[in-house]
Amino acid sequence: MAHAELDRLQACLNFALDTFRREMDDSQLPPLSQYSSVEHPLDDINYLPSAKLFEARRLSLACLGELKNLIQSPMDKCVEERCSLYGVACTGVLIQAGIVDYLAGVPNHPQGVPVVELAAKLELDSHKLIPILRCSTANGWVRETRDSSFTLNRSARTFIEGRAGRKFNTAAPGLMTMIEKIPHWVTKSEWKLSRSPLQTPFQIAYKTPLSIFHWLVEHPECLVPLADHVQVCGDMSTPSIISDYPWAQLETPVIVDCGGGEGSLVSAIIDAHPLFRAILQDMENMVALTGSIMEEHRPREMESGALKVEAHDIFQPQPRIGDEYSFILRHVLHDWPDEEASTILSHLARALGPKSKILIIDMITVPNVDATVTTTFNPLSHEHPDYLIPSHFGSASKIVNRFSMHMLTLLNSSERSMREWERLVKKSGLRITNVYPLRAHASIIECAT
Repeated sequence: MAHAELDRLQACLNFALDTFRREMDDSQLPPLSQYSSVEHPLDDINYLPSAKLFEARRLSLACLGELKNLIQSPMDKCVEERCSLYGVACTGVLIQAGIVDYLAGVPNHPQGVPVVELAAKLELDSHKLIPILRCSTANGWVRETRDSSFTLNRSARTFIEGRAGRKFNTAAPGLMTMIEKIPHWVTKSEWKLSRSPLQTPFQIAYKTPLSIFHWLVEHPECLVPLADHVQVCGDMSTPSIISDYPWAQLETPVIVDCGGGEGSLVSAIIDAHPLFRAILQDMENMVALTGSIMEEHRPREMESGALKVEAHDIFQPQPRIGDEYSFILRHVLHDWPDEEASTILSHLARALGPKSKILIIDMITVPNVDATVTTTFNPLSHEHPDYLIPSHFGSASKIVNRFSMHMLTLLNSSERSMREWERLVKKSGLRITNVYPLRAHASIIECAT
């Protein structure tokens, strides 16, 4: 009996895993293990995999997701999805209760730690900890070494104090409240037809009329955690931005990073291309934080004027005008609906000289309607054409599509398709001169007048 879909997915997965293994060997990377007590190079967001390794990993994950969609019963899928927020809550407990940091410091890592010891050391209830830890085991963060004893899996080390996963997970305490409001907001609220960034689940959950950015001005204690969270999201693409965009072809001597946050991107650019000068612009309340970070980490450039930090409202005319400047908008336009995004882009368009460029660094959603549509860096389909994988890479596109939902929930915006980007850019008086896919979830859309 023929099992066409199953056979094609199996063949595709085998091909992807074989390529992944081969690229790992060619890159002289150690074998992967969940049980390692140290992080693997691939776990480091600063590690840039080869193009084929990046694609093989994405294709493997897409195949696994499509196999799951094919095999899993609808009710199991329904229950798993409905209960997925419990996994988020359990991860929050691992971090906030100090469980991750405690387990990371245990000298005899493979033996694990009994729950009674964890409960005593951290002043917690062992009765509550066991189901929480077993839920985290099912999600792959920890493992149960013997009955009611647990240790960290390799991936959970990202939650150790100071590391990327920790920063990402500690910035949005009201996230689940916002998510709970989405069905009512979309179907029954007085805002269900509104596209205003001031009428979203964020305002409902936080009981405020303010946008998240103005809310942060009134809650400065939340600024640093949110800035760290945003910076981690950006850092996921930084190595590829530096390597996969032809910076040497940029004809302007100064790069202006609009909404540049804590400054990691401009730092990476001037490290790789020291002839550039850079200006980092952000909101008034963010500039003080960014300035102190730059003064600490880049005092020479700050003193010489090669790097400047200045306050600028992106909804106001851009003060840096002419051929001297090119502009970066990384994860800025996805914050805003089309009307507001067009205002931001139009101000920059009027500031451009003939040699200037605008680099929009954002995710590009891929509608699953055309198997030729892709933002892939180095497609493997030429080597193995008989895929049964959606053009948006199925489960491997979850991050892009969930970020899109996050933007919708916060600001009534979303990640955009290529067609939507083309329409927005044209409306703003610009044209797209090139699109550079990255070894990341984002791409670079290069624009000029």
